[in-house]
Amino acid sequence: MSSFARFLFRVKDRQIEEEAKQMMAAFDITDVEIRRDDTIADAWLEDYKALKTTYGLDDIRAYLEGLTGT
Repeated sequence: MSSFARFLFRVKDRQIEEEAKQMMAAFDITDVEIRRDDTIADAWLEDYKALKTTYGLDDIRAYLEGLTGT
């Protein structure tokens, strides 16, 4: 059976990519794909125009805190 990521982190560089991977590992979260995208500013605008859900850092933090009960 295939497993598909439930969420996607789009990051702009290798450092943020590594931090995101460490964060997911620390919380033992496996359903998040982390994808580096050098055109993140353009990608965000494209997602916004396509009415795709976009979360900010505060929303992500609240979600993770909800998962861990902290």
